[in-house]
Amino acid sequence: MMIHVLLITNKADVTTDFVVKRLKEKKIEFYRLNTEELGDNVEVNLDFHKDNFKIFDRITGNQIDLLDIKSVYFRRPELPNDNPELSRAENQFIRNEISYTLEGIYKILNSAYWLNNVKNIRNAENKIFQLRLAKKIGFTIAHSLITTNAGSAMNFYEMNEEDCIIKPIRTGLISDDGNEEAIIFTNKIYLDKNNAQRVERCPTFFQKHIKKRGDIRVTVVGDKVFSAFIRSQDSDDSKVDWRVSQDGLKHSNYTLPVDISANCINLLKELDLNFGAIDLILNENGEYVFLEINPNGQWAWIEKLLGLDISGAIVNLLKDKGDERKTT
Repeated sequence: MMIHVLLITNKADVTTDFVVKRLKEKKIEFYRLNTEELGDNVEVNLDFHKDNFKIFDRITGNQIDLLDIKSVYFRRPELPNDNPELSRAENQFIRNEISYTLEGIYKILNSAYWLNNVKNIRNAENKIFQLRLAKKIGFTIAHSLITTNAGSAMNFYEMNEEDCIIKPIRTGLISDDGNEEAIIFTNKIYLDKNNAQRVERCPTFFQKHIKKRGDIRVTVVGDKVFSAFIRSQDSDDSKVDWRVSQDGLKHSNYTLPVDISANCINLLKELDLNFGAIDLILNENGEYVFLEINPNGQWAWIEKLLGLDISGAIVNLLKDKGDERKTT
């Protein structure tokens, strides 16, 4: 059996489950590589003398030739849990070796169609780069400042009528050795001359707080745009950051204006992405404000709530682009 579609993720990734379901419905052969099983249920054999690069699944008996892979869906790979019989240093060594092996495998798969390429994901995740590019493309962006200067922070705060939010520059996840401890969401901030000094310890991301009608989650797959309106203003807990209190928030299908939809597609093209989850705000004046793009964002809950066929679009793209590579 020749497999041309590879899914790279972890066992607990529900989003990939949606793609698996659609692949099975369309009778498309695929392999799901749950990377935390490397060294356990999954063997890697990379023979450079013979140019023989294979993965073997001990559970299913499947052997996947990496050179046969034509399309890749890159989701959420994870590393194996630490072995309690080994020291911390030994476990870290193993994690590093697995990480670099996976990176090498990704490079072997470089000629395949990727949704998305790992290098492009890393590039697109940078919020500083995102904001500059979004503004250049034509999106309206929030008045924003990243600074380590207390005076600049206070000036920005006062200029924006002391109505600002603070958010992480990279990720809000605080963890120790991979163990999640807390998540920092976007929050409104009170700033004065005393606490403003704290920004000198770490670059801090401020934005003007935008009063809004609601949030819009835009999922782009190739040139297809799926939009959902999130009624974040219905609850006090979700008014600033809807992710704080997602349960029970009402969603509805939403059609973006043609120019905003085009901006979303153009942003992906500029970032060399084939998939992206974009967060927009619809402000009180009816303007669309760009917040950020997650090049590997979640979408399964939207498909489940609203029936948007995001998984179908992903599978079609993987198949069609993979088929193109079979003929070249």
